Amino acid sequence: MVAVLEPPFGTHALPGWAETLRRAMQRAGTGAFARRAVSLSRRICLAGRSDPVDVEPFPGQRARLYPRDNLSEKRVFGGVQFWDAVEREALSNAMRGAQPPFCFVDAGSNAGLYSLAVRSFGPARILAIEPDPENLRRLRDNLEASGARDVTVAPVALSDRPGFVEIAAAPGNRGETTVTVSETGVPARPLLDLVREAGLPRIDALKIDIEGAELPVLKAFFETAPPSLHPALILIEARRGEETEALALLRATGYRETGRTKMNAILRAGQPRHSTGGQNGQA
Repeated sequence: MVAVLEPPFGTHALPGWAETLRRAMQRAGTGAFARRAVSLSRRICLAGRSDPVDVEPFPGQRARLYPRDNLSEKRVFGGVQFWDAVEREALSNAMRGAQPPFCFVDAGSNAGLYSLAVRSFGPARILAIEPDPENLRRLRDNLEASGARDVTVAPVALSDRPGFVEIAAAPGNRGETTVTVSETGVPARPLLDLVREAGLPRIDALKIDIEGAELPVLKAFFETAPPSLHPALILIEARRGEETEALALLRATGYRETGRTKMNAILRAGQPRHSTGGQNGQA
């Protein structure tokens, strides 16, 4: 049964003048003046109206955004050029060098904005993983609005083993959640199980932002996944200057860091640091 977006996309569109202003600000550049202008125009466009807002955040992609309670949705709504531009460029470059369709795993998908961005670059097969019920609803709405039949949605949390977790969103930003292991709640699954169930033949890129649970998830994945499923590119949450155990694991597994933004590290597959004795970053 095909899902239907209700109410239909466009019901929550901005008035014509406001949409013209929003689009103009997306072409305003990335300097300090543009940043201030974008912030002001965002407030003007949203004044006197409530969420959500129906917009086209990326070429050919539609989204029903809630900019008042999710920082990512706020930035994509107005001033998309300031939202994870380096990360999106890395994904676009990776797609140009990959065999189509581009196989992308969006772990911690939130409202699906990374998945929509990847779809705007070209043909893709996407696994979007999101456990939070409200974010999951928004993800599915955005995929439906965009006609995204090439995306498999996994409504689960990621873990090193099957189980359950409780999810709690941070006040004011649904993009930040607290995940705790429990006896009941949202199902939790290992990453490799989900990749296999989605039928992905490889992972050209993995974006993983699961609020601090990256280390056990990645450790379990690399201990069990065949090399053919090791991601060629990984985007992982790591603040600028921060060194994490998850980053250390990726380096030991053979990844090299090629970029760092304020919030994320970009790593590409390379030769393992220890290449003798049959090691591949594992004891």
